[in-house]
Amino acid sequence: MVSILMPTGIKEWMVTMDKQIVYNIKEYLKNKGIADIDNEQSKMQLRAEGKVFSTEEHLQGMTYSLLSAQTVWANIERNFAGIDRLFFYYDKDEIKKHDYTYFVMGLKRLGCGSRLTNAQMKALHENIATVEKIISEYGSMDAFVTSRPQRDVVKLMSSNGSKYKIKQFGPALTWEYLRNVGIDGAKPDVHMKRILGSERLGVSTKIEATDDEVLDAVEKLSKETGLWMAEIDYLFWLYCATDKGEICTSSPRCEKCVIREYCNRYKSK
Repeated sequence: MVSILMPTGIKEWMVTMDKQIVYNIKEYLKNKGIADIDNEQSKMQLRAEGKVFSTEEHLQGMTYSLLSAQTVWANIERNFAGIDRLFFYYDKDEIKKHDYTYFVMGLKRLGCGSRLTNAQMKALHENIATVEKIISEYGSMDAFVTSRPQRDVVKLMSSNGSKYKIKQFGPALTWEYLRNVGIDGAKPDVHMKRILGSERLGVSTKIEATDDEVLDAVEKLSKETGLWMAEIDYLFWLYCATDKGEICTSSPRCEKCVIREYCNRYKSK
């Protein structure tokens, strides 16, 4: 069981989150044919086995992360092949030959545009310049992202004023990118913040858990279950996301929920 100490005023209160929550979600997703993580090789496992991710793989990871914002991920997932072609299989020199409008129009043709696409693609060349700066200083993107603790890398890449800031990246998208290149962690997005908030699993006193509360809770569950943090995060996300599990959404389907006995919303009914 996960124990998390949090300050409220001058007192501390303890929230517990049973690891059975993870197992119930995992089994549900497997039975529904949505995901079977036991039979999937994660990028974290590949890195643990010695894989070094190339510059192209890092740029792919960044691109997928950016495109995940403000959209239905299942639509991006269906168009991976077209996106890879559009970005010249992440050859940075080829990308630099094209104006941002080329990529905006290409994404729209694929049906993968969002209200953020213009701003994201306008930042593309500047972000590649930052990647090149990192490579010149560290030798590779892989060396950079493994040079310090994950949370420190996230701050460097998402904080305004940092010379390694990637434009259009906040902490959640930076975590998404890092997981795409095998760095273990959890993405504190809207789904995770809501399901761990005070009205659901109650890890936080707030309706939406903070970034650190999400990361701390998932890290503790990882230690208890032996699953990667990214796998736990993935299970929770699948349980919530549109075109996936669609159980713990903004309007939850409590009658179908396999973890409702742990949920404050269900208990309060």
